[in-house]
Amino acid sequence: MSNKKSLIELGLDLLSGQAFDFVGFDSYRSVFSLLGIDVSQPFGIKALKSVFSEPSDTSEKYYSPTILSSQRINYPAEEFSTDIKFKIPSEGNKLTLLEKYGSFVAVDVDGYARTSVYDLFKSAAAIHDCLDKGEKPNPFLLVSADFSGIQDMVYTISSKGALKTLRARSFMLELLTEHIVYEILQASCSERHANIYSGGGGFSLLLPNTGDNVKAFEAYRDVLNRWAYKEFSGKLFIALHALEFNEEKLGSEKAFKELRQNQADKLDGLKRRKFFNEFSFTNSNGKVDGLFVAQMPEQLTVQAECQITRRDDQQNEEMRDLENGKVMPKLNPDLSKTWVSESCFHQFKLGDKLIEGYPYICRSNVELLKNQQNYGYLRFPTKDSNIENIKYCWYYLSQNKKTEHFYWHINSWDGDSNPVLYANYVRKHGELSDLEQKTEIESIFAVEGRMPKGDDTATFEGLAASSCGVDLIGALRMDVDDMGNLFSNIGTLAELSAKSRMLNIFFKVYLNRICAGNLGDALTPTDIVGKKYDKNNDDRKAGRNVSVIYAGGDDLFILGAWDETTELAFDIQRCFTLFTGGLGISGGLTLHQPKFPLYQMARKSGEAEHVAKNEIGQKNKTGKKNRIALFYSNKLLEIEKKQKIEAVNKDDDWLMLSVDWKQAKLVKKFVEFFFNYGEYTHNKFVLKALPNSFTYGLLDIIYEWHEKHYLSFPHLLWLLKKHDKELKNKNFENEDGLFYFKRNIVGNFSQVFPILHLPLTWIELLKRIG
Repeated sequence: MSNKKSLIELGLDLLSGQAFDFVGFDSYRSVFSLLGIDVSQPFGIKALKSVFSEPSDTSEKYYSPTILSSQRINYPAEEFSTDIKFKIPSEGNKLTLLEKYGSFVAVDVDGYARTSVYDLFKSAAAIHDCLDKGEKPNPFLLVSADFSGIQDMVYTISSKGALKTLRARSFMLELLTEHIVYEILQASCSERHANIYSGGGGFSLLLPNTGDNVKAFEAYRDVLNRWAYKEFSGKLFIALHALEFNEEKLGSEKAFKELRQNQADKLDGLKRRKFFNEFSFTNSNGKVDGLFVAQMPEQLTVQAECQITRRDDQQNEEMRDLENGKVMPKLNPDLSKTWVSESCFHQFKLGDKLIEGYPYICRSNVELLKNQQNYGYLRFPTKDSNIENIKYCWYYLSQNKKTEHFYWHINSWDGDSNPVLYANYVRKHGELSDLEQKTEIESIFAVEGRMPKGDDTATFEGLAASSCGVDLIGALRMDVDDMGNLFSNIGTLAELSAKSRMLNIFFKVYLNRICAGNLGDALTPTDIVGKKYDKNNDDRKAGRNVSVIYAGGDDLFILGAWDETTELAFDIQRCFTLFTGGLGISGGLTLHQPKFPLYQMARKSGEAEHVAKNEIGQKNKTGKKNRIALFYSNKLLEIEKKQKIEAVNKDDDWLMLSVDWKQAKLVKKFVEFFFNYGEYTHNKFVLKALPNSFTYGLLDIIYEWHEKHYLSFPHLLWLLKKHDKELKNKNFENEDGLFYFKRNIVGNFSQVFPILHLPLTWIELLKRIG
């Protein structure tokens, strides 16, 4: 071994089968000691335990020691290989190779079975840079950012080209994070291994504390927020803080937790005083430049507003015709055209390339794209800016890597580029059935004045038409439970890197596979009506008719055909539980007409998610979350409010607005029971073997029980007697249908009746047409 080898290269040697014993690398001993590693013995490698397991867990599950790939979900399992050795290419980006081969392998050191070789050596490299370059007495600098107002920025748009624009805006958020990280790394002359985590609207870097870095980062923060205020009308704010510290803060778990809490408090303080620093200063003319200074609006004669964001504060020369990109005339613009802001226009065009599978993101400091008015690109301020003179760089998607520019590779660890993770699953026009394609042609023509192409993003109308039964859009929001507690208990830098990165991999990479119906490990997707999502059919492509709007960090937002979005929620929970070893995840699902305002879909599904996380008391006796609010609506909310007012016995279970996942699986089982009596033919479900009067009568009894807290057993018995022959006519799970119904529903009514409205609602929605 040569003493010139970096820690990243030594990590690759370890994965190749070479033991690491510190001979000739004494300078690295103190680095690993700060991470709590015993450096008295050589390092080997072994299988990696689930990073979310606790030392006290009795069940030991290990990841398969394989390469990191976007094409395969790696779940922890009880069996693992002990013979681990990789043949690693000699060429390529060293850190990317370390992540590819070292993500599911641990260093053979006591206490570090739950930290991968990649996270450990990456963290060690960042610490080494600080000790080597940082200035005493505080050589370390923890630079963290937290974006505020993401939902307002991403979701508050009109329905014109909504899905395409939404994807571009969520992609912009991901790329903005990468851009800021890149700028800060360049400013501090640091490498990418200093990036502890990024994604989910924030990041954290460990950098050497040198010179005037802190002041430089704070000045760049002001530039970013001055730009963000103008670009997003004050909806997005970037809290960024740099904290100096010494070795003692890394060597103690308690001290490291206190350090991170201290910085979290500083970030919260910045968010409570949004734009205060950015606008509280005197400009070069000696005038106060602030938010509360009276001034004339920028656009003195409002001819049109942006048809995507509804902004009306931009001048005509900043507006574009969505169809051809031409600039709005200064006088008498044609208001029959779809006018949008320049940034929205280029985002809209970028949306085309996102779904066409362009693999590379390229960065250019030259304004190459300015004269290409129909090109999709993003423009962000650089570190060379000041608050009065903002300079920009440009990002665009390419089929080929541009070696003269810095570039990223989307969801790939191949080659010599840096990977960027992005949940890019989207349903395309050409992947719908012929009938559904006809349904959405009119929608695309109305927005863009053209016939759709096969690679166009499927519209709300096309996705809704793909539903079985009623044509509705399902809006699904999901969020990991108790993330604050999970991350506040992290005591080491490597553990912080490992857990945040694994969550990013699930929500940004593995989620794409789940939406496509490829759950991995012989798991089959939830498929009530038999659409066969994992296979190409005669009239449609494989995969679900849904589009991921946003996913990263610990949450997601997905829109699609209502029945497929509902089933997808079950698959996401099942896969997430397997991948994390049991972490909770809660969600809310609401149903909407295709023309319902998009921001309202986001708001209502967010409200449903909030109910799932907070519906405790008599309905959630354990106080735990891990719940789903299915088909959440104002009608259910009104009934629930009435129950709270009229409740006499607080321990009784009445109508539930949300259910835990164990109850949700029971809901799905009841849907399968009723579906057993019907038949599905191209987006239509008919309850052939059981009259509609049975489900309608059962719903009447349930709602009477919910509203009056009174169960009419004679009515229920009469209903069963009336339809006993039809119920007996089918078997379910090797039982006579009538017996199964009585045993599971009538015999356990106090637990079942509070949730029975959900499977019946599900079945009724499958039966409706249009």
